[in-house]
Amino acid sequence: MLEPKQKSASLNHSLVQMPVRHDKDSAEALLSLSMALISLAEDILEQHVQTDEQLSRDSALMPGGTLGKHFRHIIESFHAFLFPLYLNPVQPPYVPEINYDNNKYQSRRLVARELKTCRKAMREISRDLQAWGNSCRRQGIVSCHEKDMNPAALGKEDSGDVCDGLSNEMRRKVNVVAITPTKQIAGSTVGRELWYVSLHAIHHFSMLRTIAGLDLPIEFGTAPATLLQRGLSWKPPVSREEVKVVRTSKL
Repeated sequence: MLEPKQKSASLNHSLVQMPVRHDKDSAEALLSLSMALISLAEDILEQHVQTDEQLSRDSALMPGGTLGKHFRHIIESFHAFLFPLYLNPVQPPYVPEINYDNNKYQSRRLVARELKTCRKAMREISRDLQAWGNSCRRQGIVSCHEKDMNPAALGKEDSGDVCDGLSNEMRRKVNVVAITPTKQIAGSTVGRELWYVSLHAIHHFSMLRTIAGLDLPIEFGTAPATLLQRGLSWKPPVSREEVKVVRTSKL
């Protein structure tokens, strides 16, 4: 079991301002949430995991599971999302394809086993998310300037969309490719897929909590919808029953 360090990892949902009326609020909130989740993962890797052995230790409660494998899955999901949008961008009129089954990380084995490599990969995701968001905003400024230079190019109803690059990007259509084992293609949007990888990360955080045995706040690994339903006054139930776990297999 890992010992908690002085700095306790926590996801402060109050830092992510919820949307009120505008698409811009919604787009910024979604990107902020995803970046906060990656920052949380960085915090755990930097403050609570100190050795390669801790990263790759097989879980007694979830046989076959390790901290490294769950962190790697989060890294690869966000990498798959960013690949056709920022890392290897597909330009209109072509529709980007997001393929979560196509792992392009050459060092994926090391990401799950070597702490230095895992930390570096997570920092790269954080950097690329921020850079992608900035790129979307810059594109909105450029498009807005082009509209000012040529007012007849777009109608008044399009002015907000053109100038708000991030919101416009969130509404952009993408295709999600899956191998089941036959190739399946489903239509989606950038915003929907960013929400998917963020919620999927929270799902893996809940398993990380079980494996790591860290003293973490109740928000960690809990879906936003559940937090809203519980309310601020909710407290976890207290159980006095002693639970014994017997491991019978290494599979």
